[in-house]
Amino acid sequence: MDLTFRIIWFEDVDEWYNTLSRRVSKYIRDKNFKVEIMRIDKASNFNLKEHQLQNFDLLMVDYELEKIYEDEQNNEKRIYGTEIIRMIRESNFVNDVLFYSSHGFEVINGVMKQEGLQGVFIADRQNDEFLEKVKLLVDKAIRRANNLINIRGVVMDTTSDFDNKIRDLISIIWPILGDKEQKIANDIKKKILKDNVKTAEKLDERYTNINVTNIDTLLNERDFSAIRQARLLSWCIESNVELKKKLQENFKKYLQLNNGLEQGKFYDLYNDDIIKYRNALAHVKNAPSIDSKVIIGEVDGQPIQFDQELCDQLRKKLINYESVLNDMYEYIESNY
Repeated sequence: MDLTFRIIWFEDVDEWYNTLSRRVSKYIRDKNFKVEIMRIDKASNFNLKEHQLQNFDLLMVDYELEKIYEDEQNNEKRIYGTEIIRMIRESNFVNDVLFYSSHGFEVINGVMKQEGLQGVFIADRQNDEFLEKVKLLVDKAIRRANNLINIRGVVMDTTSDFDNKIRDLISIIWPILGDKEQKIANDIKKKILKDNVKTAEKLDERYTNINVTNIDTLLNERDFSAIRQARLLSWCIESNVELKKKLQENFKKYLQLNNGLEQGKFYDLYNDDIIKYRNALAHVKNAPSIDSKVIIGEVDGQPIQFDQELCDQLRKKLINYESVLNDMYEYIESNY
């Protein structure tokens, strides 16, 4: 599981689906996940081979999804939710399945026994009972995903995408720097390239003049690390009044940052919220235990405890910064 909770939902009643899907989606978003629901309203249109089922975290099936349909030869066929479940189970789908019906728990339980389906949860179609069962299964899937290996992978993969977004942002901002280009180019040489003794001389000689013709090449240098790229992006944004204003609007919208006259800078916030935690997770090997607490490293000299709260905080920060970066890119593309 990554930052997105994915559901396949077999349901053919539009009004009921629209109402319940909104409530399900809100519950999952409140758990600091994005939500993707693939709705199948006609089981006869579902082709198992077209989908990577293992990428989905939950499958929900209405027993009376589609009683009768016509096949390619115009012959009438019958299909029930039990057939969908059996077909998907035979494809080695290992995550949870919720099977529901308006006939009530006893009837659906009897169908399950009669069909011999194993490892499937059941619920009445009645709204509140159905929703409570979905919440239980969502919580179960999240608990299963909140392990150190998975969260470390999520952070590494997502921040790798952030690195690409940050480079792209610098690339599209650079041509509009105008008379600020030379100052930022000088700051790169003085404050970034020369702060690493091992690489300073090599990069300094290679990039005697930094401008629009070679900025992309510099950004792709192995020694021009993610933290350096974030620092450069911050300078680029700070150099433009409109971009700086837009960034503050995004901080308020996505990070709930509203500190009056004090303006948050991208580098400072991104370093504290993202980079420091990525570095801690990147270097963790065997997580030490202190008083039965799993410690994965330190941030600003303080030990980081790996627990449910940290997982929630990391997912929330990753989703929020993804929104900040995407919004900035869309704004610049649309206005410059």
